[in-house]
Amino acid sequence: MKIGIIGAGGIAKAHAKALSTVKGAELSGFFDINSLASRKCAFEYGGTAFTSMQELLNQSTAVIVSSPNFCHKEHALEAMAAGKYVLCEKPMAVSMEEAEEMKSRASQSAYIPIMGFNYRHLTFVKRLKDMISGNELGDILSINVHFKKNSALRRKKYTWRDHSKSNKTSGALGDLGVHLIDLILYLFDSPFKLDSLKVKMMTVVKEKEQKQVYVDDHSEVYGQLENHVFVNMITSKCTKSDECGFSIEVNGQNGVFYYHSRQKNQFLLRAGLTEQMITMPDTWLTDPENEFYGWADSFRVQLIQWMNGIRDRNFASLATFEDGYKTQFYLNEFFNKGQQLSLSKQAN
Repeated sequence: MKIGIIGAGGIAKAHAKALSTVKGAELSGFFDINSLASRKCAFEYGGTAFTSMQELLNQSTAVIVSSPNFCHKEHALEAMAAGKYVLCEKPMAVSMEEAEEMKSRASQSAYIPIMGFNYRHLTFVKRLKDMISGNELGDILSINVHFKKNSALRRKKYTWRDHSKSNKTSGALGDLGVHLIDLILYLFDSPFKLDSLKVKMMTVVKEKEQKQVYVDDHSEVYGQLENHVFVNMITSKCTKSDECGFSIEVNGQNGVFYYHSRQKNQFLLRAGLTEQMITMPDTWLTDPENEFYGWADSFRVQLIQWMNGIRDRNFASLATFEDGYKTQFYLNEFFNKGQQLSLSKQAN
């Protein structure tokens, strides 16, 4: 299957690296408005550095959209109109209006598009999903999920991620939090209770290269799901390096599941005074320095399941545009709640 990649940034490279390990997958090439970036990717990973979107579509059966957030709608819809299978990176879009249009077009397409929520395919997430579904932890009381990075402190260059064009979706909450929103919905299959939500959003690094930063670099969400599970979700891009990492803790009546990226390939199960460390299988791919165990492999597993879904016309294991729309809806709600809190503070 010939797969083309739109975009030539870090996520595009993660997809290309994963694609090179999958039997039956062939990288047709890259298209990016930065032709030099396309050529560099093609040189490193293979395929052609296409000079137009149409060239890529002509040479591809399926397309991965990994361009900047504000391009997702345009690129995904163009690929769908050309009769291509689409995997669109998160977030789905930069507004509810865009997400609505994408969902509507997807419902009319014979080529079912999917979302790139690769965290669903992490080994420890799959194990946790099975435990929750099998009631192994008992009734779930709460989930604490934190994703803390220091990229806002490390990256001094002003990029599209800092600009207002992405409508806040490229900040800590929009970039990292959208993964966590999908994870919570995936694990518990329950909507958020909107009137329970409290959201805190901050921008610590306010300028880069003497230009204003328009996105948050730290956010906290507190609330409850309709199934009564309490939620604590923290995302940050301005955390001290020794405090960075990804963690998830699910507390049930009968036990606790806990993973922190400091544990690398192990997660903890606790029941009363009994604790058990579970070691995860070895990975196929090496994870980048600033990512956690299994991150690179999650792209590979997602790709395999996508190809199988195209072959079998069964996408049950993957996130659809309907899922993408749901995450966009809650992301928008969180933005609104965070803005309301900020305005309330200013008024006082």
